[in-house]
Amino acid sequence: MTNPKQLPEIKGLPELLRLKNGDEVKTPEDWALRKEEILKLYSEYMYGYMPNRTKETLTWSLEEEPETGGTLLNITVCVENRSASFSVLVGVPSSDIPEGGFPFYIEYWPWHYQDWFTKQWVTGFSDNCRYAMKRRYAGIQYDCSQVSQDNNFHLGAFYTLYPYDRTDPHEQRGALLAWAWGVSKIIDVMETGAGKALGINPRLSLVGGVSRYGKSAAVAGAYDERVRVTIPSCSGAGGIAVYRADNHGKTYDLRSLGGPEQWTNDSINEPFSNLQGGEGYWFCGNFARIPSVKHLPVDQHMLCALAAGSDRHLIVVTGITSEGWNNTEGQCLAYIASQPVWDLLGCGGHNNMIIHLDGHAILRSDMEYILDYCEVHFRGISPDDVASDLSRMKGNLFLQDNREVLDPVFTPHLPKESD
Repeated sequence: MTNPKQLPEIKGLPELLRLKNGDEVKTPEDWALRKEEILKLYSEYMYGYMPNRTKETLTWSLEEEPETGGTLLNITVCVENRSASFSVLVGVPSSDIPEGGFPFYIEYWPWHYQDWFTKQWVTGFSDNCRYAMKRRYAGIQYDCSQVSQDNNFHLGAFYTLYPYDRTDPHEQRGALLAWAWGVSKIIDVMETGAGKALGINPRLSLVGGVSRYGKSAAVAGAYDERVRVTIPSCSGAGGIAVYRADNHGKTYDLRSLGGPEQWTNDSINEPFSNLQGGEGYWFCGNFARIPSVKHLPVDQHMLCALAAGSDRHLIVVTGITSEGWNNTEGQCLAYIASQPVWDLLGCGGHNNMIIHLDGHAILRSDMEYILDYCEVHFRGISPDDVASDLSRMKGNLFLQDNREVLDPVFTPHLPKESD
């Protein structure tokens, strides 16, 4: 691979459907090759290399958690002579177990944490997990801080197993990848008996997170094909937002979301230098060595495309008035510029984006859309028989209502209005 300091500049977005040898990607078989090329670029220059799970030995146990009314799923991973553990909080619906087991929603969030708005300790399931359980989905509260602390010390279960080596770029994995590894371990143990014990279907996973956790949820969906529904929310730069687009100072018509006719984003987008600096521990070591955004060999439409598959789904979720820093327009560009891959694989309708007016969160209204959508795709319910208008999951704010103000880099990827 090229030394990160010697990467060439790229004009516009890096090409998604062209192999390294210059050949155009025309078939699903071609895409399988291109996908491996893109994943290697992300591994080398942005997130780090996912460890080889075939070398891991996993064990698990269940115990009641009376304070929350849930069940602790304790996961222990052994690699060579090292061992580390973490736990997630599982809630299972009280209804009868369906054939095959419940789908399950993994949400990045500590299940015992301080709510910084109320300054109170909150114990138990998030509102989204509780709502999922009411809808007959298991809810899994994933405290990813047990896997990797959210700081530059590289501590936690992941780094116990895979120590951060400051001399070897291949062993300099970032926290976003470490947290995504934890998602894969949850799916691993679901496949090896925990799912059966809990009444959960290991093949029907939804993974969601907000902000930095939204970044990692996107990484989880990119690196692990077993994630069926990838739900990155408000993830911004380093997540779903395209690095090469900027919506600072842009004015939009938000009436379709119940907002004003003119709203201007007065916030700068998160700078590349910010990610390389104080937040550099989220990424691999090579990321900080890249000279500028123009030298990045990837951009985030590629990350969205890595979540594509005939039985897989992407649902990008974000606000707008709360997300000036996170570049909502850039997130929409990543979503729509990945569409050719979904179309190539024959699953164009599986690529989705929900935009709400305000809120740095996956709102209840978003969860209603998400679970109605999953009712259609997991349980065979007709789209006409769910409460949500699923046609509103297509980045409508930009692709319908604000086309005339979109960044020029959008132009080659913008669908015709009749599409």
